[in-house]
Amino acid sequence: MPMLLSDPILAVFCLLCAAFFAAGLVRVMINLAVLDHPGHRSAHETPVPKGGGVGVMASFFLFFPLVQDITGHSVLQADVILTAVATALLACVSWADDLYQWPASIKLVAQTAAAALVIAGGTATSWPAPSYGLVLSLFWLVFITNAVNFMDGLNGLISGCLIVGNLFVAATGTYFGLPDLVWPALMLAGCLCGFLPFNFPKARIFLGDVGSQGCGLLAGTAALYMTRHTSQPSGWVLGPALLSPLIFDVLFTLVRRKLAGHSLMQAHRGHLYQVLHRSGMNPVLITLCECGFVLWGGMVAVYTAPFLPLKAACVAMPLLALPQLGWLALAIIRTRRHPVGPW
Repeated sequence: MPMLLSDPILAVFCLLCAAFFAAGLVRVMINLAVLDHPGHRSAHETPVPKGGGVGVMASFFLFFPLVQDITGHSVLQADVILTAVATALLACVSWADDLYQWPASIKLVAQTAAAALVIAGGTATSWPAPSYGLVLSLFWLVFITNAVNFMDGLNGLISGCLIVGNLFVAATGTYFGLPDLVWPALMLAGCLCGFLPFNFPKARIFLGDVGSQGCGLLAGTAALYMTRHTSQPSGWVLGPALLSPLIFDVLFTLVRRKLAGHSLMQAHRGHLYQVLHRSGMNPVLITLCECGFVLWGGMVAVYTAPFLPLKAACVAMPLLALPQLGWLALAIIRTRRHPVGPW
């Protein structure tokens, strides 16, 4: 069903409603006061409520079908329905974990089940071959879900990065031949905007696992969708490029900890953003820099999209790695001047 002339105005109104509704639910969660007590990996020193992601996820699920209908996109499709079920499942399990602190094994099972549901809906890569693509897609979804969760440790960092990334997808969706992602990206950005003022620059509440893992699954799913539906020869770069700051930090930290003989399952404060914060760097500046890296990744994706895949990979990888290596160098320099202990 094509959009009527007034439909975009109505859709934008729904986005505003989603942002305000999310903000209202976040206020409720603040009053509910399910506290996140400072731990070994925490950046905060006093207990702060968590569960702001309940507002983000609930608002997204409430307004997303409405906006899809207004803009002429059906929600009664296998990929949409199964992605929604997967995200709802993961959000519910993650909220229960926020409340009861379940073992990591339960969370991993839930993440794997959610990823399998997304793939069952047809959202998966076929590279390098269909069967291998399914395995790669499963690994990608679980990895990105955890990467977003791991990086959710500083005020506004994850919510800000996801807002920038989703707005970039909405702005360039037509260029990449991905018009179906424009309104979902705007919807998630709007819901996160309803949460952000309560978390940045000063945190009155955190997203919690319910928000970070739910958003992580949606981000990973969107990246897989891009690989199957983009009209650009190398439009597949967009998803990994926008997520590149998170991917670099998490992979670098995991490899470094493994080489140092540290447990990969143990909570820590060894991510680059945490090290920089511990060295005395302004947390607002750290968050703004990470958001800038996301924007840079998007620009790299736009630049390399017309290239053939091999050329795009060869050009994009060093361009994406350059600012991250500079970020790493800054962490090394700062920790030499302001020792933070083992990291």
